[in-house]
Amino acid sequence: MNKWGKGVLAALITFSLAGCAGSESRDAKLPDAEELMDRITEAGSGLNSYVQESQSKITTEISADIGVKEIISETATTSEYILNPLQLHQTGSTIVDDKQPMDAESYLTDSGYYMYYNGFWRKLPDTMLEDLKFAAEVQSSPVRRMEQLKTILPYVTVSEEGDEYVLSAQLSGEETKDLESFYKLQYSNDNLAGEQLAVVKSMSVEYRVNKQTYWPTGTVEELVTDELSEEEATYREVRQTASIGQYNTVKEIIIPKEALQAAE
Repeated sequence: MNKWGKGVLAALITFSLAGCAGSESRDAKLPDAEELMDRITEAGSGLNSYVQESQSKITTEISADIGVKEIISETATTSEYILNPLQLHQTGSTIVDDKQPMDAESYLTDSGYYMYYNGFWRKLPDTMLEDLKFAAEVQSSPVRRMEQLKTILPYVTVSEEGDEYVLSAQLSGEETKDLESFYKLQYSNDNLAGEQLAVVKSMSVEYRVNKQTYWPTGTVEELVTDELSEEEATYREVRQTASIGQYNTVKEIIIPKEALQAAE
């Protein structure tokens, strides 16, 4: 997969708060992690669509012979999801190092992935569609997210804040080796999962749900990676927060005609 394609995939996948090890809650009144995951999975069958507002900050340090360069990228995104069959409409604006904002729009359906950027529409190669759909499905579906969190169950804790239950997990250092199954559920092939596992240094995730409906209300995710190549070393910190609402209000996602006519 080329670097441009990896960048799009990473943006889709882009991910909190630290949790203590152990899958049992300290408070007997709270469900334990596995019980809460089962409730969320069951409730997820009644969720057909929602709208997500996300903010992300990516700090990248690139070290090479000429020195160290730091790049800071901040993105605000609005995403409309229909879960079955999976459809996505996303609009966002990114600012890199205080430069002018760069606006983008994208659509993901069975027909392909279409992105509007730098004044024109582009369709990504169909060879990338499986990876993009796989990643988007895991991120959007409560059922798939709970499958993923269960692969790191010993690290997951439960707490509550107001009207919400909060599932939290954090792994770092040698613990990241236990993310193998986690990433295999996030990527459509083992090679991509292995690439991610090889560079991750720490990961934390927070998943919030309403106590009454068990539908998601928000997420906080953080990821630190450190990748070495022959020419340079790339250290990256990613932090993303998201709020989720407007449940079952998205009835249809229509791709513009000009997008459907775009070349790969």
